Amino acid sequence: MLEIRHRAAFAALVCACVLVACDEAPPEPQGSAPVATKVEPPPKLAKISNDMVAAVSAGKASNVISVHFALRAPPVVNQALPVDVAIVPHEKFSSLIVHFDSQDGLATTNGQVFGPKADIESETPVLHQLVLLPTKEGMFMVTSVVETEGSDGNITRIFSIPVIVAAAAPPAPVKK
Repeated sequence: MLEIRHRAAFAALVCACVLVACDEAPPEPQGSAPVATKVEPPPKLAKISNDMVAAVSAGKASNVISVHFALRAPPVVNQALPVDVAIVPHEKFSSLIVHFDSQDGLATTNGQVFGPKADIESETPVLHQLVLLPTKEGMFMVTSVVETEGSDGNITRIFSIPVIVAAAAPPAPVKK
């Protein structure tokens, strides 16, 4: 019975200590002047067209360089498809070359290679136009092989541009 009283008294003492500690505010620093911190400006980001979307990167390449694109017409069989491309470096490179390869069913008629271009500045988009000619309907990938030379040496990065091609519209009926 005595042991139960000791446990009850100890529990009451612990509760009282916790309640007393709750009322105490942490001590305020005295006499310390506020320390001025240097505010870094936000990083300069590239300006690209609002209708452009990012190409799919193989790996973590988009941290170093990214590829964006916009289809300038609906992808339809046997109709030229202009594609605006923006290559955005996120660091400085001494040279840049880009090769565009398409699959069977999607021919590249113009703009297969961009470059070489020297002295590529960080966050300065490099613009290019690619013209594709879909020869059948389906989903296709245009592979962008981006070769850079910079502080890390010569590195090749791969990006994919998806294109979904619709069937050609049937000819309009002739009215008699």
